[in-house]
Amino acid sequence: MEPQPTANEAVVPQRRSPTLAQRVRDTPPGVLYGALGGMGAYLVAMRLFQGVSRPEQLALCTAMLGLVVWSDATRRFFIGMLPFLLFGIVYDLTHITQPLFRYLHIHIAEPYAFDRALFGIREGGAVLTPNEFFARHHWPVVDLFTGTAYIVFVYWAIGFAAYLAIFRRDEEGRRLLARFGWTFLLMNVVGFATYYVYPAAPPWYVADHGFGPADFSVRSSAAGAARWDALTGIPYFAGFYGRSADVFGAIPSLHVSYPLLTFLFGIELRRRWLDLASFALFALVSFAAVYLSHHYVLDVLLGVLYTVVAWGIDRWLQARRRAGAAGA
Repeated sequence: MEPQPTANEAVVPQRRSPTLAQRVRDTPPGVLYGALGGMGAYLVAMRLFQGVSRPEQLALCTAMLGLVVWSDATRRFFIGMLPFLLFGIVYDLTHITQPLFRYLHIHIAEPYAFDRALFGIREGGAVLTPNEFFARHHWPVVDLFTGTAYIVFVYWAIGFAAYLAIFRRDEEGRRLLARFGWTFLLMNVVGFATYYVYPAAPPWYVADHGFGPADFSVRSSAAGAARWDALTGIPYFAGFYGRSADVFGAIPSLHVSYPLLTFLFGIELRRRWLDLASFALFALVSFAAVYLSHHYVLDVLLGVLYTVVAWGIDRWLQARRRAGAAGA
């Protein structure tokens, strides 16, 4: 026979996991309705203008809603990562505005002429842009490293943010995550807006289609990154650029911005390995952008400028906040 608990022994009841309905009821209404409204507007807009909702769009919204209602911890993670989720949605929405390019002047020759004049490489009696030089001279091992860097660059920034959201939940860590996230979003929104203010053709477009009137039927190309696909047997870039919306969005190069911004904010953690890795990735992506014929040197320099200005705005706001706190 099993021993029976004595009168002095407390019987501890087993705690039941809350049901989904209870989790929804426990979610702060502002967060719940804001998330539902935002996701609903996004899906409706994509449905109206594209005529279809892609599986990854539905999966993203389902994951976001799950984070919102599951627990306080997942809600904090959702709020911390919100700028990066908004970045993905804003980028996807650029598919809707893509037809506007037909009414804009596309700059095809100007970026090419700038790079040829300032960074031209003389070979065989002709002056080549760095892109043209590397189109003639490329090597499998460099293709492998540059292509890999071109995959990692965005995940590096998002991984840094996820680390802060999960492992740095102190006040300093939360503040750093918020500053990094909203600066990241601001930089991207301004960069996307520049695509419409100064739409520019990338180097691969000039190599494939020349300097004639802009061909708006052209789809985005993997360019030199296709060599990475062929080398590894993984059609990553063919699939990625097959869905890209910004054929004439070469200026600025936001590829270089993500690891550089991670480096600038990561310095505050005082992790030497992180600083070295972020800066090395930034340097490699900067080279890869030119080597793979996705960007001119001009585009890379402007990407650096946009990043430094965005980071500088954050530093200025922090200085004002500290000055206000000291005055108070």
